[in-house]
Amino acid sequence: MAIKKDTLCYEAGINAITHIINLRKKKNKDQFDRLDEDKNVPFVVPVVTWDSVTQTGSLNNDHWAFNVGYGFREALDLIFMERVRNKQKVYRWSQGPIIAFKEGDLIRSKDNKRSVQVRFANPMGWDADKNEMYYGSVTYFESNSLETKILSQIDFLNLLITGKEPSECI
Repeated sequence: MAIKKDTLCYEAGINAITHIINLRKKKNKDQFDRLDEDKNVPFVVPVVTWDSVTQTGSLNNDHWAFNVGYGFREALDLIFMERVRNKQKVYRWSQGPIIAFKEGDLIRSKDNKRSVQVRFANPMGWDADKNEMYYGSVTYFESNSLETKILSQIDFLNLLITGKEPSECI
């Protein structure tokens, strides 16, 4: 298979994850900073919304190759949490760095020509002894190739966004 070298694969959202990780390394902090929606920083998804009339949520990620819906907020480390702004308690969406797809997750592509199902998974996490990120792993079955494959959590997320495996990216 020929690899296109002009194909960029990582979008700003994944860079949000690496930004949070790099901040922790740089500042030598005990825990991760979270990115809040009102701070004008990119999340993995463009924006998280909830329609109170239809009672449906959206990650507004229609441009992704796979249907990663509102139910995957936890896997993407998106949390609706209490914050204090101008001495007032408010709730805001917050992005963390721990991508954690898990066993049983079944995700279909937008064109319905392929699907991936997670067989085994280890979440991302911080290795305090090494002062570096452990990128976890996802062992998954892909329907169009009938193969079981293994990627890091972040590379699996990239597959869901772009539809491409790391070997197809520059």
